[in-house]
Amino acid sequence: MEWREALDPLLQEHLQGLLKKVYKEEMAYRSALHKEHAQFWCAFAVLMKEISNLQIRMKALEKGTKRKENTRLKKELEKL
Repeated sequence: MEWREALDPLLQEHLQGLLKKVYKEEMAYRSALHKEHAQFWCAFAVLMKEISNLQIRMKALEKGTKRKENTRLKKELEKL
């Protein structure tokens, strides 16, 4: 049995998605001296990029939430 088959099915799905994204960088890691290490670092970079994008989106959502709260607070203060 291959090690991937022993993974939780949900993890298998995520791993497959990650491998598809990493495959796009095949030219880069295939040219490395230690291909396995380079492929791992490509996967790590892909994950870091996704985390960074999520952090940017989260900050934008937080700003929008704060603006809505400030607007609502101003309206409530005007009523007083």
